Amino acid sequence: MANKEVIFADRLTNVSVLNGLVRVDLGVFAGTAKTKEGKDALKIETTHQLVMPLESFAAAVAAQQQVLNQLVEAGKKRGIAKAAAADQPAA
Repeated sequence: MANKEVIFADRLTNVSVLNGLVRVDLGVFAGTAKTKEGKDALKIETTHQLVMPLESFAAAVAAQQQVLNQLVEAGKKRGIAKAAAADQPAA
């Protein structure tokens, strides 16, 4: 199996579409900076760009939506289990 590079991102910093290619900029937190108002804000540094054909991006979004749906369902089941346990008399 070929070595794979693992890239970590705290968030997406930009998504754009040009000529059938989707460009997704990935960023990491890079400390804090002051806003124009003088308040502290997280500074995000763009570190990588993922470029995919539009069709592949759409398939990736669909796969992510499936995972998100599974997480929501698992959370609901966990919430039901916690509620049922809370209704049980203490031993």
